[in-house]
Amino acid sequence: MQRAPLILFAALTLSGMVARAGPPARDEACDPRLGAPFAVRERPSLGSTNAPIVVVEFGSYKCSHCQEFHRRVFPDLYERYVKNGQVQWFIVPASDDAAEQSGRIFTIGRCVDRQGKFWETLDFLMTISHKPPTFLNDLVAQNSAIDSNELGVCLQQREPRMLVARDFDEYRLLKVQGTPTFIVRKLRAGGTRTETVVRGFQSAEYFQRIFDELAKSP
Repeated sequence: MQRAPLILFAALTLSGMVARAGPPARDEACDPRLGAPFAVRERPSLGSTNAPIVVVEFGSYKCSHCQEFHRRVFPDLYERYVKNGQVQWFIVPASDDAAEQSGRIFTIGRCVDRQGKFWETLDFLMTISHKPPTFLNDLVAQNSAIDSNELGVCLQQREPRMLVARDFDEYRLLKVQGTPTFIVRKLRAGGTRTETVVRGFQSAEYFQRIFDELAKSP
């Protein structure tokens, strides 16, 4: 689902807005890199674990604006900020539609991430996401980057489905309103975080202004 762009970043003043969600569910430990409500668990990510800025992207495989972002904008951000250690980028695949939690494409995405092929095949997964579930296995089998035998085993296991459920839990806890949505956080001295939320498709230049302002903040 796509929404009109809305930025909660008043004149790039870094107001230090905090997340509205509670602690991780089921008494899980909070991820020290991400903060509440993100528990310590597997997530698709790129970049240094020591990067001062963390981006958590909520995106859906079925979101055309998300695919456009990863084709047109993210490659530049990766080269400028992720690759050089300034930003660590996470993605949480989820959507407004709770019924999609049981959608096969989200479980396939989790299984592909287990193979270490998530980022390599993300555009492919987005492209095939609207196909009927009965066709997805055959389409994925045609992608040479994915081990279809390993995928078949993974899809029979409970853990990937549980991870998908947690992704959707976090989407709801943070009251995300449409995809793509980006939570940008910088860990400050003393353990506090400066945070801004970007909603909707935005240009590379827009993110650059945010990152550059965050880099200047204490």
